Amino acid sequence: MTPARFLLDRSVGGRILVARLRAAGWDARTLAEEYGDRRAQSMPDEEWIAEGTRSGFLLLAKDHRVASRPLEARAIYMHEARIIAFVRGELTGEAMGDLCLRHERSIHRLGSVAPPFVMALGEQGLRRKRLNYP
Repeated sequence: MTPARFLLDRSVGGRILVARLRAAGWDARTLAEEYGDRRAQSMPDEEWIAEGTRSGFLLLAKDHRVASRPLEARAIYMHEARIIAFVRGELTGEAMGDLCLRHERSIHRLGSVAPPFVMALGEQGLRRKRLNYP
């Protein structure tokens, strides 16, 4: 099994979370690192979902409602994206890192789960969100 690679949406803040994940041995990149800061700041969700998925990343996002918004849900479905989204949007980068590391095994196993999906990550672990498409 190929190790999972993660792309972090700009909404997760980036620096603190990516540093925590890398320190734990994760292959993680921010949108700015992957596409440049200017492009990362202007990419619509549908675009970064498509681009990140084409590049082979599991996507980390801050808002689990990405599964229910029509444009994002369509992009997830059409591009067969694999998204992990935090249940609570007010989490700090440090708290998001703690949560990822607490559920590290389950998260890394998602690299072998057939897409498309959105998994909500909370204190109790991962749970699949219903995708609002088709």
